[in-house]
This record gives sequence, C-alpha cells and structure tokens, in this order.
Amino acid sequence: MVARRISRSQLLGYLDKLSREEALPEPKLHQAADQFALDIDQLLANATRLHVRRDLVRYLGVNQDLLAQWQRMAEERHEVPRIDQSSLGNSHGSRVSGAMVTVRSARQPHPQVVMVNDQGEISAPLGSTPAARLVIVENLENFLSLDGTLSLLPTCGLSPAWQDADILYGSGNSITNILLTPFFQQYQEIGCLFDPDPGGIRMCDTLHQRGDLPPLYFLAPADLRERLSASTRELNMKQRQQLATHIRRSPPCAHVGGLIRTTGKHLEQETYLLPVSTTEATR
Repeated sequence: MVARRISRSQLLGYLDKLSREEALPEPKLHQAADQFALDIDQLLANATRLHVRRDLVRYLGVNQDLLAQWQRMAEERHEVPRIDQSSLGNSHGSRVSGAMVTVRSARQPHPQVVMVNDQGEISAPLGSTPAARLVIVENLENFLSLDGTLSLLPTCGLSPAWQDADILYGSGNSITNILLTPFFQQYQEIGCLFDPDPGGIRMCDTLHQRGDLPPLYFLAPADLRERLSASTRELNMKQRQQLATHIRRSPPCAHVGGLIRTTGKHLEQETYLLPVSTTEATR
C-alpha cells in the first residue's frame, strides 16, 4: 500500500514538535524528510532518541540551527505552485503554470508552438490563425508524416474540408491537460487520431467528459476491424473492464472501443501509415 503524501503543514508540524522535543510519529518524520529531500540523518546526528510508545518517539538535542533552516524553507512559498513544491523536493505536488502544444498543417507545414497559461491566455506565433478543424495525433511518427496523416483522413470518413485541419501532436496524457481547454475551444470540430487501444480510448473519454469542447470524433480507418483482428497485441481482463466504462459514458469512444473489445486486440497508431483501403464516406 502506498503511503499518503505528507503535506507542507504536516512537515511544519513535525519540525515544530522536534523543536519542542515533543513526541511525534517516527515513520512519518522519515517519510516527510525523504519526500522533501531533507537529510534526516544530518539533523538527528547528535540527538538522543527516546521511545514513547508504538511509533511515537522524542528526540533530544536536535541540531537547532539546521532545524530552523528547514522550518524557514518549509514556510517560504513561491507565487508559482510548481516552483513552490519543487523547492521542497516535491515537483509533482502541483501542476505547471501553463501548457504547450505543437501544431502544423498543410498551410503551415513547419511546426508552430502554442502556449496556454493558467489564466487561459493563448500565445501563438505572429500571423498564425487556427483552422476550423483540429486533428490530434497521439504518436510522433504520425505527426512527422504530415502527408501520410492527411491522406489517412478520408479513410476515416472525413470530408475534403479536413485537409485544411491543424494537426496537433498530443504526447500521451499531456493532451488531456485541462489548461488546454481554451485552445481546443477555438475549433469547430476535433478529430482524435489516438491509438486504438485502452490508453487512446481513455484519453478520448477524458476529453469528452470535460463537456465544454467542440464535437469530438475518435478517428480510425474503415478497415480497423481487419487490422485489429490481425494484431498480436491482446487485451487482458482489466483492460476489457476499463473499456466497458469508457464506452458506456462517452459516445465518441463507442465504435472504436467496441471493435477493440469484440476482437480482443489493440494497435499502435503508426500502423495506420501502412496501406489502407479507402472509403468515400464523409462527415
């Protein structure tokens, strides 16, 4: 069982007890020191340890100068939460102050970096304007192969208008960062070209559950069933159960998620760059 993380206020409480030589839970003290990258052995090097009961102990003769230094550091806060937590050795205790995405298109084939801060303000290169539609690709190879990805879109049932879409590289779960919501809201429609696997379905489900985005489509070529059937990558029972949840609550995931469950197989998105049979369906 993973221990619950120690908060800043808890750390300060333990340090305060040390300064007053009061009893405190020894395992929690060591966990706090480890979590916040503090050298507990240095602090207690010349202290006397007295066992009180169970996991409670008292330390007499703690290095007071070092203890005061730790207390000052724990009390100091930075206006950017991520920096604040990083100073305490807990860089994952808070999200970063913004998000960044990379976009290219047939109009602007050279990748453009767009940033969104925690106030929802979008910073894009001068002269760049968002297209009407956006296609998020999960894997870098598909993003690098702009022509290959654009030629794939008709086989996913998309009309010629999608050839002008912005193509965004969405690396893993970073694309579901809620800070990106204002960026997504610039578009009329969003196509999710994610891996046809439990992870890709989960990402689409996460975006759909947000509820304040343009219409989402989970994109896949018309011959996906055949591709899945030929795959050697099989689902386990836990993945089947997770898929059932995503499919039930997110209509955009239903078709592809259903094919994955039916075949019991999944794929990487790069395989879409292999030859596919085209269809003339449009959306």
